[in-house]
Amino acid sequence: MMDWLGICFLYLLGCALLIIELFLPAHGLLGILGVGVLGFALYQSYCRSELVGLISLAVLAVLLPTGLVVAVKHWHRTPVGRRISPPNPQLTSQDRMPVDDLKPLIGSVGRTLTLLRPVGTCLFDGRRVECTAEYGMIERNVEVEAVRLVDRTVSVRPVSPPEFTSPSTGDVEQT
Repeated sequence: MMDWLGICFLYLLGCALLIIELFLPAHGLLGILGVGVLGFALYQSYCRSELVGLISLAVLAVLLPTGLVVAVKHWHRTPVGRRISPPNPQLTSQDRMPVDDLKPLIGSVGRTLTLLRPVGTCLFDGRRVECTAEYGMIERNVEVEAVRLVDRTVSVRPVSPPEFTSPSTGDVEQT
């Protein structure tokens, strides 16, 4: 009977070492030691009875991955986890980029300074503004109109339809 109590003690010690690993910054040493103690307890169970060893193996095969998932899910709430991974900051409206100065640009006409594919720089009334093309790409030095704000960025479209070169004649065609 004492042998079985010793094996139960080894299982409890291994589980306790794994749990303590969550709360102490031991760099994995207690976890490795806990898994080793559980392995030794499993070996001792097999030596005493093959049926008890198989049952113990099945229980450990279920409990260890379950415990790992629970530990990873709740680790950030432990004292060590709170120190290592601080909470996410709560952003306020003052932390975000202001769009009030971009709203007057809607409907105005400017010129692209760079190729917009789809993001680039446009010039509106002497002011450089990062813009996105409403669709496709817009060449450099093309007149564009500010259409709307999308994710705090001005969306633009060409004022005149783009010109395409006919592949067969080389003539410029309007679309």
